[in-house]
Amino acid sequence: MTITFRERYLGVCHFERPGDLLLSGPNLIWVEALREWVKQGAPEEIMNFFFCQQYFQFDPLPRWLVEIRSGLEWWRGKVYDLGHGIRAGDWGTAPAYPGFVPKILEEDERTVVMIDGGGRKVKSFKQSEKMPMFLEYPVKDRASWKEYKKRLDPATPGRYPDDWDAYVWQINEQAKELPISLQVGGFFGYLREWMGLEPLLYMFYDDPALVEEMMDDYALSGNGGSQAGSQGHQD
Repeated sequence: MTITFRERYLGVCHFERPGDLLLSGPNLIWVEALREWVKQGAPEEIMNFFFCQQYFQFDPLPRWLVEIRSGLEWWRGKVYDLGHGIRAGDWGTAPAYPGFVPKILEEDERTVVMIDGGGRKVKSFKQSEKMPMFLEYPVKDRASWKEYKKRLDPATPGRYPDDWDAYVWQINEQAKELPISLQVGGFFGYLREWMGLEPLLYMFYDDPALVEEMMDDYALSGNGGSQAGSQGHQD
């Protein structure tokens, strides 16, 4: 009996398929690893996402509702050419929208220091996709939070698809074959992305009222998304 990937996925999640394993996609493989495999004889086409998925027989990717999580630009993959072979996207740290426009601050032959799409100052190797070194974060105090939280407004134009009914119909059609998911982060995790781990831990002691305010503002931004989603599925 043939089952859909959605049925198999749900079966694994409900512990109904012991021994089954979901391998969901080439996005889990470092680009450096793919380059090395090509040197060792793998076809160059594995550098292409869709060919790589078929070549290694990965399972389909679950459908993430990224359009209502971080805004449409994240999903469209808007990329800026910063020169010298450096390209970066403006997708920020969900649920902040819009993201920051990336810009290079300094560079040498091997590394680049830049402001990324999340507004963070980072240092990374030019020819690597590994996690960068985080040097500075956009939220440092109450004044910088007041400016940053403008990006959490659930009514910001572009955050949701313009034709909501058509979007809901499309998602419901895809749900017949693929599992549909909405990734939501925790209160601590997003604050850490906005402030950095060590500054956030100090803030719990130095200004707990600001931490509570940030969590409240994040919760309110999420409520806006939930309302929009429930309206779209009333049919």
